[in-house]
Amino acid sequence: MPLLAQRILRGLIPARFSADRPPARRRSPDRIVFGVKPGHRPSSLPPVRIFLGTERGQFRAERIFLWSIEKHRDPSRIYEVFLMRDLKGFQRRFWLTGFTNYRFAIPELAGFQGRAIYNDADQVYLTDPASLFDTPMGKAGFLSINDRDTSVMLIDCQRMAEAWNAHDVRRLSRKALEARARAAGLWGELDGGWNARDSEYLPGESRLVHFTTLHTQPWRPFPDQFVYFDNPTGELWPGLEREADQAGFLPVNATRPSPDWASVNLYLSSRSDGQQLQTLLAPTGEQNQTDKLRIEGLLEHVPDQDVAWVLARLFRACRELTVAIREPAWQGQGRYRRSSWFWIQQFRQAGHLFPETRWRLERRSSLGRRRVYCGGPSAEGSIAVLIHRKPGHNQQARAIAKSLAEASGRELQEYLIQSSEIGWAMRALLGLAWLPTIDPKTAVVVAGGWLPCRVAQVLGRKQPDLRLVLSGRKAGPVPKNGAVVVQCRHFGLPSDPNRITTRLPLNAGLSETAPDKTPWAAWLSADRKAAALIGGSSRSHRLDAETARLLGRQLSDWARSRKCRLLVVCSRRTGAAVDRLASGLGDEHALYRWQPNDAANPYALALAEADELVVTGESESMLADAASRGRGFHVFPLPERAATPWRALCAWVAERAVRPRFNRRGSIRPQQGITYLCARALERAWILPPRRLDLLHQALYQAGLAAPLDQAAPRSFRLEDELGLTAQRICRQLAIDNNLESVTEHDLPHEQRQPTH
Repeated sequence: MPLLAQRILRGLIPARFSADRPPARRRSPDRIVFGVKPGHRPSSLPPVRIFLGTERGQFRAERIFLWSIEKHRDPSRIYEVFLMRDLKGFQRRFWLTGFTNYRFAIPELAGFQGRAIYNDADQVYLTDPASLFDTPMGKAGFLSINDRDTSVMLIDCQRMAEAWNAHDVRRLSRKALEARARAAGLWGELDGGWNARDSEYLPGESRLVHFTTLHTQPWRPFPDQFVYFDNPTGELWPGLEREADQAGFLPVNATRPSPDWASVNLYLSSRSDGQQLQTLLAPTGEQNQTDKLRIEGLLEHVPDQDVAWVLARLFRACRELTVAIREPAWQGQGRYRRSSWFWIQQFRQAGHLFPETRWRLERRSSLGRRRVYCGGPSAEGSIAVLIHRKPGHNQQARAIAKSLAEASGRELQEYLIQSSEIGWAMRALLGLAWLPTIDPKTAVVVAGGWLPCRVAQVLGRKQPDLRLVLSGRKAGPVPKNGAVVVQCRHFGLPSDPNRITTRLPLNAGLSETAPDKTPWAAWLSADRKAAALIGGSSRSHRLDAETARLLGRQLSDWARSRKCRLLVVCSRRTGAAVDRLASGLGDEHALYRWQPNDAANPYALALAEADELVVTGESESMLADAASRGRGFHVFPLPERAATPWRALCAWVAERAVRPRFNRRGSIRPQQGITYLCARALERAWILPPRRLDLLHQALYQAGLAAPLDQAAPRSFRLEDELGLTAQRICRQLAIDNNLESVTEHDLPHEQRQPTH
């Protein structure tokens, strides 16, 4: 739904029924204190006060913001961080975020005394925030990068007391409060390095990075409101999160829980198993790890701030954890209503800290709808690969499955899908979809292409413990959990943590069965051998008679100029164009006309023996086979078909989905309107971008792997093992190899443990 419509609807829904914004019941912010580290003499400078605007959906961003302070802070100084969320007395109904106007209440919250820094949750420090806190202010009441951007501020709380008084900050809009401060001459300019927005980030120069483009925030807090794309800062934020995971960093923990934890203790005292749960969550003593643990009716009563450490304690206590959650219809009386995405992210975070624990989340909505999500190490079992009629899809699925089997030491089994796409789809609409009878001990299902991927997804819904690996342009929407999708970069699809992109399809090579060499003895005996692999017409490209004749002539001239004997290998899609191709070639060259199940098919022979190679450019699989040789090759692009109305629509949607719109400050506006709808259509695979094989060709040329037919091809190159690297990523994301280590807070040196409240 477009952002504006979502904001209006959210404003009409009472907060107690919202899974994103709980009711505003807090009188003051929670406080987290980073004290002087052991072994350091306390500084005489005042504590660094930071007020952070945050909300429920930003809990990952909030954690990494705090980690960035812990990483860069002065160990001899005290830092106080105040978490401004769900504060009473503000009209939040139509705010863009859940904390938009809280920043103007900082002078009041600070007692109208001293200095304070304001930050949004979608920011990270790259240097000590004390440097900002100690910045000279002159006569200014607040500093920011410009007088209309208050996302990072250094505030003199006493000077701002009148402009941002306790009454008006709850009554006036953000723009009105900013205008009042400008009119009073209270604004002063702040160095832009303290608020580098997305693409403004300069390594080594920026002091704070602000992920201001909402639909490129790397932690993807609101997938129901935005379709996310890659952030221009690359690995900056994910790298910080990995560091926090390795350090076992949690801003709230069992020793120092949130101020709301008292209500949980009261609830536990009323349960028959309350004493056992209190012992399990107690901060003192060693936990005895059990094999299996099932928890019901607990997390619904745990405050947002405490969910992370409670899950960490549960994960640490067992090898297999099952948590059943029944979401209340509304929030209140010690119960919290939260979205499935909130829980998935929380369980993933705990899984990063304790990757050896297998987990299962059984979530039942207030309407009774049940969903099951699983994670952690996959169950012991075999790998199943689903095979259909298209050789290219089958080859990639087999390659991925074989690589995973070798990496994990699992057995590999194949299952043939005999149904047609239309027949299976019709039966699926009637609830009678055919499914293969796979081994009950199967743990991983690998599929490639439209039909095998749909079959795998149905299997995954029926057996949530299965891990799915889906590949191909038409693999469908990316599942939220328990699956990865492997696709080529030139497909132009939105980014996703569970989507792995590659330059080319992941082909593991050809069949080990040697072809019959007898018909090709003359070609094999030549001093220099050239080969051409010919595809044919497809939905997006065409090989008509005239193009085939021209291609034959060019290949003949090309081979003659290189003094090579030429072998031309046609495929199933070449069809009737083979005759015109032969007329252009002449009689002096060898031509193979494709036949089904032909032992004399020289396709593998041409790849293995040719000194020079040409490939028609409409097939990603043939291009991948050619690149696997580790030697340069030539590409002959086939003409594209004229754009049909449907293809023109797909191209328009793909372009509109990524077209940026800028506000007056130069920041990219939040995704909304037609842009949002187009991006959502791509994300859910309702519409696919047109095949842009020209982009793939350019990528191959730029990487030094190939060249057009009229240019010299690179002689050799060291090809990156994309298949091996992708298999490693799949194993890590789906925990297939089970060779995992965890980092826990108990193992950390004292100075790296958690801050206090």
